[in-house]
Amino acid sequence: MLKDWSDAYRMGIADIDDQHQGFFDATHRLYDRILNCQGEHGVEEAIEYLRAYAARHFRAEEALMRRDGFPGLERHQRLHANFFEQLDQLVYDLRVYGPSQHLAERALEVAQDWLIDHIACEDQQYAERLRRDRG
Repeated sequence: MLKDWSDAYRMGIADIDDQHQGFFDATHRLYDRILNCQGEHGVEEAIEYLRAYAARHFRAEEALMRRDGFPGLERHQRLHANFFEQLDQLVYDLRVYGPSQHLAERALEVAQDWLIDHIACEDQQYAERLRRDRG
């Protein structure tokens, strides 16, 4: 079951929160297409979005962490790099094998894991530190 955006995922940084919410929305669009057996028609758009999102979002997030002296920055950067590796594999598979329902399902799995493991857990560590420092 896909996670829905909620205030529990808010970091308190408007730009980052907007980007995270956009990621949730894109994941839900892909999920809807998969449910309607139209995943192959949405997978290319989804993968392109994920790549563009990751490039823009990671730059912004890492810049904030660097500015704030976040001690987990290097680990966070490695997690971002790992996500890019997964996206690169999806891009490769899309180019070699073309769009398919199966590839859409794999892209959804990558995105959903990111929602659960990264945005809901890892990014919240930074958000908690920000709240402590501001509070």
